[in-house]
Amino acid sequence: MSEAYLLALDAGNTSVAVGVFRGDALARTFRVPHGAGLDAAVKEGVSGLGTSGPWKGAALASVVPSRDDGLIALCRAVTGAAPRVIDHTSDLGITIATSEPAAAGADRLVNGAAAFLLFGGPVVVADAGTALSITAVTEDGRYVGGAIAPGPAMALEALAARAERLPGVTLDDPLGPIGADTVAAMRAGAVIGTAGMLDRLAAETARELGEGTTVCLTGGYAALLAPYLTVPHRREDHLTLTGLRLLYDRVGS
Repeated sequence: MSEAYLLALDAGNTSVAVGVFRGDALARTFRVPHGAGLDAAVKEGVSGLGTSGPWKGAALASVVPSRDDGLIALCRAVTGAAPRVIDHTSDLGITIATSEPAAAGADRLVNGAAAFLLFGGPVVVADAGTALSITAVTEDGRYVGGAIAPGPAMALEALAARAERLPGVTLDDPLGPIGADTVAAMRAGAVIGTAGMLDRLAAETARELGEGTTVCLTGGYAALLAPYLTVPHRREDHLTLTGLRLLYDRVGS
């Protein structure tokens, strides 16, 4: 029999990252914006995979509770079963040692668990998405928190919304710190400035955790920010999806 497929959904604030694993291998990945066409886009994106082998199931991490019911129904429609939802109550392989465990974002928990399971501790995960998040896990596997800051796209949106003479600008590589016009200057500030913030937060967190700390960079904007980082790091573009795969069996049915 062909090896079964696992559907992994990482629902962020603006989009859903979709991964389909066949065994340990990521067979397909894509990202779909939240909205009316999400279900159709996910079904189209995974079409054909389920015909060559059965679905093992689905794993879901979400930071948008208002959309959870729809995402669970989508998992059922694709795989035939409800997903295993990963949150603060799940067996993560790490201990949540913050003051408000229930408030910890599922994506940060999955990232911290995945990084610890893959690389050991201490480890820092820098996730560059709609927001920047820094997640810290100690040598003995305690999730102790981190930092949250605006991401590069959010920075551009805030500038356009709050400054009358600044235009709406698409996010792109500024190609250097000195912008020759307003658009280039805004991109330099958003990208290189955000990278500088992430750089400092990751480095300071690693210093707090101690010698031998691994810094892991992930997220939708990881590739955009990586060239402007100075902190030594390893890049794992699909860390959250990989974490969902690792945790699917661990959390049980």
